Amino acid sequence: MLSEISVLLPAFVIGLLMMIIHVPLGQEVLRRGIIFIDLSLAQIAAMGAIFAGMLELNLFATQACALSCALLGGLFFKAMEKHFPEIAEAVIGCVFVLSATLVILALAGNPHGAEHINDILSGQLLFATWGSVAFAGTIFTVSATLVYWKPDIFMRKYFYLVLAAVITTSVQVCGVYLVFASLIFPAVATAYMEDGRKRRIIEYAGEASGLAAGLAVSFFFDLPAGPAAVWGISMMIPVCLAAEKRAKNSSPVNHA
Repeated sequence: MLSEISVLLPAFVIGLLMMIIHVPLGQEVLRRGIIFIDLSLAQIAAMGAIFAGMLELNLFATQACALSCALLGGLFFKAMEKHFPEIAEAVIGCVFVLSATLVILALAGNPHGAEHINDILSGQLLFATWGSVAFAGTIFTVSATLVYWKPDIFMRKYFYLVLAAVITTSVQVCGVYLVFASLIFPAVATAYMEDGRKRRIIEYAGEASGLAAGLAVSFFFDLPAGPAAVWGISMMIPVCLAAEKRAKNSSPVNHA
C-alpha cells in the first residue's frame, strides 16, 4: 500500500497545486467565452517544447522556448479579442489546428513521433517527481497568489500572459487533455451557481475528488493517467448541474 501511495502522491500533489490556479482561470475563460483558448495555448507551448527537443536544447532552453511560444500566442489572442472579437474564438480554434498539425508534420520522420504526440495530449502525470512538483508548484502558487491578490490586474489586464505562463508549465506534466478538463469542467459544472464562495469551494472539492479517483483507476488498471483523470473530473458536471436544478426547483420562489 505504501508503494502505491509513494507513486501516486507526487502526481496528486502537482494536480492539486495546478487546480489552485486553474479554477479561477477557468471561470475567467468561461466568462470571456473563449473556451478553447487553453487547448490552443497548451498546444502552442507543447509545439515550442517539441521544436526545442528536436534542436537538442537543454531543459532551461526548452522551457524558455515553450514559454516564449505560449506568450506570443497569448499576445496574439489578446489582440484578436480587442480588434476582432466576433471571430476571436474561431481564430483560436484555427491556431490550435495549425499548431497541432505542424507538430505532426515535424515529427513525421521521427521514429518516436507517435510517442511524443501521445505525451503532449495525455501527459506523464504518473511520472511526476518531487522535483517537478517543486518547480511547477512554485509557478502555480505564485500565479494563484497574484490572481487572488490583484484580480483586476492579473485576471483582466494581464490575463492572457498569466494563462500562457501557467499552461506552459501544466501541459508538460499533465498533457493537453487534462489541462483543458482542469480549467473548463469545474467552471461548466458550477456555471449556474450564484454564490461565488460556494461555487469556488465546490469546484475545488469536485476537481480534487475527480483527480484522486482518476489517478487511482489509472494506477490499479494500468491506464493512462491524464485521460483517466479527465473522466474523473468530468463526473462533477452532471452531479453539480443536477443538484443545482433540484435546489432551484425546491426553492420557495418556485413554489410561490
